[in-house]
Amino acid sequence: MSDPDLSGRLDIFPLSDILLMINSNRKTGALHCRASGVTKTVEWEKGEIVFARSSAPEDRLGNYLLARGLVTSEQLKRADPMVGSQTRLGKSLVRLRVLTPTKLWEAVRGQVTEIVYSLFHWEEGNFEFLEGDPPTEKISIETTVINIIMEGTRRLDEWTQVKEKIPNDQVVLTRAKSLEEVARSVHLAELEETVFKLVDGRRTVREVVDRSSEGDFEIWQALYSLLSAGVIRPQVLTFQTQATTEKKEESSEIDAKLERTLSRYGKLVENLFARVSAKEGPKEVDRLRKLIRLANFEKADLFREVAIEPSGKIDHGVLLANVAEYPPGERIRATEAALERLLRMLTDELKGKVDLEDLTPEGGSENS
Repeated sequence: MSDPDLSGRLDIFPLSDILLMINSNRKTGALHCRASGVTKTVEWEKGEIVFARSSAPEDRLGNYLLARGLVTSEQLKRADPMVGSQTRLGKSLVRLRVLTPTKLWEAVRGQVTEIVYSLFHWEEGNFEFLEGDPPTEKISIETTVINIIMEGTRRLDEWTQVKEKIPNDQVVLTRAKSLEEVARSVHLAELEETVFKLVDGRRTVREVVDRSSEGDFEIWQALYSLLSAGVIRPQVLTFQTQATTEKKEESSEIDAKLERTLSRYGKLVENLFARVSAKEGPKEVDRLRKLIRLANFEKADLFREVAIEPSGKIDHGVLLANVAEYPPGERIRATEAALERLLRMLTDELKGKVDLEDLTPEGGSENS
């Protein structure tokens, strides 16, 4: 193992200084932070954070999704047998149609940034930075290192204030007023009202957090606001901005367009196989299915492990899971390119054998 290019103790070197140094020098490699048996790694490419991973169970994707109400325990159990060295949990959940590719991408982005933010709370530990090749697994976190430092520092400052009122997660909180009294005197944000209802004089802070669909920081912040206001006692209201709403709508539209693209091209492939079956018989159908499995054209990786039935029906779940590895803005183009190339390959194979007139996508590209 090579010597680290930068190393030291986190109680001597502030995390913000370490991140700035890697960013300003446009380094590529991995920053490993270790404390109390936990390792958290931040991966870099040309001075930008492109991924993060953690050995802490609470940082795992399944726990992240569960804590935010994006999946249920039962859905995680269904996905578990599918998880292996070649298939990650996220892809398994997309295959099962529990998550859309966009939802998975957003969740992984959130998981990555939360791992980085969590390092700002480490008061001790060791770190080392090793230069190396860019990571094969990366994601656009849509923010700069400077913004991450500012947000991480803000959270740390607010967390310090919160901890003054709530020293640990075993504290039991009770209501100082009924919900009706609160409604007459205080305007609660939706999350604060949800948290207020979970406070019953018996649950610990940890139990309140575990029953909520937001992240730990957001729930602790809501509890701090409620305590400061004196209702369990300055108030922090959280509103969904128009930009956030529009972004969610845009993400939903991308997933809907992707589904329509799969349906449109999938129908064409089914029609093609129906003509082949009627004219040439099952042996030719089997030959074409094998040809697809062995295809090596551009974007053929999207058909990795995709089952194509003798009828020509394409397993949308697996294809969606594969395309989930692409950034949101590239998914429809990549899927269309792959399916168009697939159709072209098949029609070239069948020239002179089967009448394939009018076998073209209707409606054109969704991206035009």
